[in-house]
Amino acid sequence: MLRYLIALGLACASMLAYAQPYSDIPSYDGDDDLLGSFHGGSRLWAFCQQDALPDSTPLPTDPRMLLQPGVNDGLAVHFNTFWKDCHVDPVAVQERGQPETCGELRERVQAGRELLRTGGEKVGALFAGTKPMSLESGFGISTFTASQYNQLWRIWGGFMLRPDNFDELVAQRYGSGFKQARNPYPLPFEDPNRTDGGSGQLPEMFTQLRDDDGSWTGRIGITCHACHSGVIGTPEDGEGLGLTFGSGSSLADLNLFLRDMLPLGYPASAATLLNLNRTRGTNNASLINMAFLFPDQGYLTPSEVLGLVTSGSTAGMDTPAWWNMGHRPAKFVDGVFPMDAPRVDMVFYTPFAGLFGSIGGPVSEAGKRWMREHGPDLNSYVETLKSPPYPFDVDEQLAHEGAELFHTLDMWSEERQNTLPRPEGNGSCASCHGAYSRRYTQDPGFLESPDMEGLAGYIVPLDIIGTSPVRAMTNNEAVQTAGAKNFFGYPPTFGTDQDCGPQNREALRGDRELGYLAPPLYGIWATAPYLHNGSVPDLWSLLKPEDRPPLWRRVSTPPRSDQRHRVVMGFDTDLQRAFDQDRVGWRYDAIECRRRTWWSPTISPYINCDPRDDHQDPLFQRVVAGLYSNLALAWNILFPPILTNEQMEERKIYNTHMYGQSNHGHEFNSVLSDNERLAIIEYLKTL
Repeated sequence: MLRYLIALGLACASMLAYAQPYSDIPSYDGDDDLLGSFHGGSRLWAFCQQDALPDSTPLPTDPRMLLQPGVNDGLAVHFNTFWKDCHVDPVAVQERGQPETCGELRERVQAGRELLRTGGEKVGALFAGTKPMSLESGFGISTFTASQYNQLWRIWGGFMLRPDNFDELVAQRYGSGFKQARNPYPLPFEDPNRTDGGSGQLPEMFTQLRDDDGSWTGRIGITCHACHSGVIGTPEDGEGLGLTFGSGSSLADLNLFLRDMLPLGYPASAATLLNLNRTRGTNNASLINMAFLFPDQGYLTPSEVLGLVTSGSTAGMDTPAWWNMGHRPAKFVDGVFPMDAPRVDMVFYTPFAGLFGSIGGPVSEAGKRWMREHGPDLNSYVETLKSPPYPFDVDEQLAHEGAELFHTLDMWSEERQNTLPRPEGNGSCASCHGAYSRRYTQDPGFLESPDMEGLAGYIVPLDIIGTSPVRAMTNNEAVQTAGAKNFFGYPPTFGTDQDCGPQNREALRGDRELGYLAPPLYGIWATAPYLHNGSVPDLWSLLKPEDRPPLWRRVSTPPRSDQRHRVVMGFDTDLQRAFDQDRVGWRYDAIECRRRTWWSPTISPYINCDPRDDHQDPLFQRVVAGLYSNLALAWNILFPPILTNEQMEERKIYNTHMYGQSNHGHEFNSVLSDNERLAIIEYLKTL
């Protein structure tokens, strides 16, 4: 009888929890109807975490699923990209769909956390999955030994002996940070299995992998944190600071790391020819057009092959914040994949052979099977991440004014005389980026449901947003159609209402124009630089385009006094020393143009630093731009060699005149007054 009453009580609790609307779940960190923030993350996760709901509790509908064609038409916030269910037929796609209970969600989140927990027993790494020495992982081709890692200081030059701060210098040189928990590797002559992994501490961009029995392998791999986790101050500076999981990293220089590892015999260093980045802090990881050369089902037509090869390069881009994934229906800067396509998020963890479609037979299938099993877990975990609260004081009166301006100021009203094309919605910041203040999320003129708080699903056409079109144009129609036949495009869904292939192909987008997906703005203060290519250093110059510097370089961490001129340091992440609270972004130096002509023996990042410069050869510029935009692997042509410390320092310069790095766009906010900009920025600090 007692057992029956307990079961009945649990069932009733589950039913009540399921019936609870999202509007009753605490989402703000205060009671102010204008200020307060959910800080991103997953509403489903928040639902289950409240009062530690039982594992058996059914999950309510994910608010992102409310974004369906026609939703919010004519209201203040506009949506034109919508939720797709990639798992209508889980048997066909051979992958689990969305979790159905709090217990299932908790299991997935924990498994995803373990995949990213550097130093953990189940951690994964690039192109190795969790088993680096397996056949499908290419017998460790993407990993390197601790012995190779320990030799890096010899490649640097300037040292007779291994520096005593080797670990710190690795993090600075390649752009990463340290977590407080151990992420060990064995020092020279150490056995990792006798020293609990070793006495060294790896930056978060690396991890030592384990065998199935938990023993240490002595092999080190690159992790997602290289691009997806940055550093902001220290843990003592505030909640969630120090190593910021999921913020996106503007620190890394992966090409420099590959260059250093090449003479040490690291096979994956050959990828440096693909130019993972030309400027520190950006990456070319979205180069999906080459991956789509290998179909999983069917075959590529000659026009698709030609379109892929001539599609060009997406160039360098900024990494979006993971903590916003739970508030958007599509992935990546151009919304090219549905958010319910979890295997795409982990594409770089796919065991090597899994990248080659059906061409590798059973070996490729083993790699894809690993991805089907682990992709949903990682997706579930990263969606739970939250942005850190702004660590400095906020002028609340000014922020209140900014909240109203953000949600209601029409930048295309008659008196503003805005000459740029008008987007859908009410013409405010919220029309593209979503509504956040309770005053507006509960206003039926802004959102059809308060549950849509913070959701952003507006792909803004290129002629409105005006930013560099390189990414959108590179992923051309051939890339889109070939992607629908690729493993990561969920071929079994092709032609259905829930087609989860690339979403920008003509058959799916219809009359929606190509453009860029306006992101949710949770934690925006912590994600400088801005625009999808990272070309704008701070929020002030984002809102005041005339103040954007054409060439700029973030300040670097001061080296130790006895190592000055001998080491390459990374960007400074000290909040007191390097963060600009007024402009909201990292401090930088404006750089003057230094002319280099095409016959110069060293082509530096200054090439094309001023297109109006008569000393430059305009024909040469046009030829180079044509190659970049019409040949997929041409991004390495004229790639400056990384030979000297001076050239490594030059890679810190952001040159907005280079291919794909324009800082134009988002210029409709030119009609704002300086006082309005200050108020909006003060409000953005609170999100």
